[in-house]
Amino acid sequence: MTVDKAVAAYDFQVLGPLRVCQDGITVALPARHPRMLLAVLLLHDGEVVAEGRLLEQVWGHNVGSMIALRTAVSRLRSWLRGTIGAAASLEHVDGGYRLRLPDGSVDAARFRAALAADSDTAGVAPHKRLAALMNALEQWRGPVLEGAPDGVRDDSAVRALDDDHAMCVRRLATLSISVQAPEPLLPRTRALARARPFDEPLHTRLIELYAACGRPAEALMEYERLRSRLADELGVAPSVEAQRAYLTVLGQDPPMLGGFERTYGTGWGRPVVPHQVPAAIADFTGRDKVTAVLLDHLGEGLNDPTRPAAMIAGVTGPAGVGKSTLAVHVAHLLMSTYTDGQLYADLGGTGAAPESPAHVLGRFLRALGVGQIAVPEDLAERAALYRSLMNSRRILVVLDDAVGEAQVRPLLPGSPACSVLITSRSRLVGFSGARIVDLDRFDVDHAIHLLATIIGPERVAAEPEAAAELVQLCGRLPLAVRICGARLAARPHWPLAGLTTALRDEHRRLDELSVADLAVRDGLRQSYSRIGDDVRRTLAQLARLGPVEFELGTVAAVCGLNHTAAEAHLDALVEARSVSVVDTGQAGRFHYRLDDLVRLFVLDPGVARPSG
Repeated sequence: MTVDKAVAAYDFQVLGPLRVCQDGITVALPARHPRMLLAVLLLHDGEVVAEGRLLEQVWGHNVGSMIALRTAVSRLRSWLRGTIGAAASLEHVDGGYRLRLPDGSVDAARFRAALAADSDTAGVAPHKRLAALMNALEQWRGPVLEGAPDGVRDDSAVRALDDDHAMCVRRLATLSISVQAPEPLLPRTRALARARPFDEPLHTRLIELYAACGRPAEALMEYERLRSRLADELGVAPSVEAQRAYLTVLGQDPPMLGGFERTYGTGWGRPVVPHQVPAAIADFTGRDKVTAVLLDHLGEGLNDPTRPAAMIAGVTGPAGVGKSTLAVHVAHLLMSTYTDGQLYADLGGTGAAPESPAHVLGRFLRALGVGQIAVPEDLAERAALYRSLMNSRRILVVLDDAVGEAQVRPLLPGSPACSVLITSRSRLVGFSGARIVDLDRFDVDHAIHLLATIIGPERVAAEPEAAAELVQLCGRLPLAVRICGARLAARPHWPLAGLTTALRDEHRRLDELSVADLAVRDGLRQSYSRIGDDVRRTLAQLARLGPVEFELGTVAAVCGLNHTAAEAHLDALVEARSVSVVDTGQAGRFHYRLDDLVRLFVLDPGVARPSG
């Protein structure tokens, strides 16, 4: 059915601000009360409206008198006679009033006639229905009686028209997808859905439109907003229909496309399988026990449908101890387990500017196939979309060098099919159910084995004493041993004893522990920058003691601190991995030791020290 707007010479319009036109030209309306009386009568389209109701709607809570109503009726009649003539009449019937107008002269009546005609369209081609309903929808210029007082708009007839408007848009959305032309309907459906936040059928059509336009990320975000709103404000879950639309999008069902694959993502039916974990270390050695612990935890119950949440594992320890190397090694061993891919991010927690969760989420979303223009701006929306895309997929997320829990939480997937492996110098105590592995320096044998793996076992066997002393001078720190190994491997003619001699010089040691882009000093500097000035002063005092063990009382005496302050400073230095706790074997009594490489770094004249 096609609606002809020129059916009547006069056009009374309530689908938007109240307006009356004659042959397309706007007619001046009567004064306020007669005008609002006209609006209410037009809403009811020839039905009798009781006098009491008219008084309440037009005059509001300060109910007007019958004299005021009859005065307004008289003025409206005069306006109708002078403007419309005999074609319009305002009748008093059974204690109320009814406005009679020529058929088809009210936009709301024309709209409803088109909607009714569409309900009986058996055998009518979808594109013809689409054209007829689009023509009907053009009657709408805005909300019903926009700008009218609330009393006038607080009418069941307004709500009924709003519901009919939504029904029309829903029908059009379905038709537009069926004829593979969803894009023109998307802006109007989106705007109406924002105005009707709890209209689940309308939001379901919007989800389907986004998908049909090749915008799956926005389809999933629309569902997530709807789900959160219903849960937070009504305490209910989305309807079966809305959930079915969500699962169709999440499953990347090709029929949803309707031929409209776009550049908003990588395409339907071809889920992106990210493999972002860096290359494995060829000469990885040691760490067999912690590797087994991590593999067992991250693979635990992966096929168990009752697994409550994503498994979290953390690797903590001082700079250079091999946290990142271990995480990458474990991630590669788990590659066949997490068949939907692996996400990786260097969170830069020890750098000057750690990565923001929003920035990392943006990268993850793009890695999962979301186009740049479809990535939400808001952190919460990014996190919600990320969780939706990760749902029911077996993906391992590796978060390297985290500052702490606050940086990591938005990056945790909600699906129990996923797992997360985190590395950090912080101890990561804030994650429930997490398995945290505290990585320490190698023992001498493992450190020598690493050196032999890099430079060849024959060179180590030729100078076993020099090799043992070398790894001790490296503090058995894997990074330092790896640097020495790289330097020796590049110079096959160097004896191990020569490098050992150079490392014995405490003034030169940190300079020697550097090759290419690897330097022990960089990690020490990052850790040093994260502690406060007062703790730095304590650290400097302890460094001057030399390579000795000390007790809490020593710290208080040497640094001029009371017992409480000395304990707080020691806790901060232990947390920063600058000081190690030495168990004396006596209950409740501990000794402490400053790491040798940390001590040399603090004593370096080039290190900035706090004043005082």
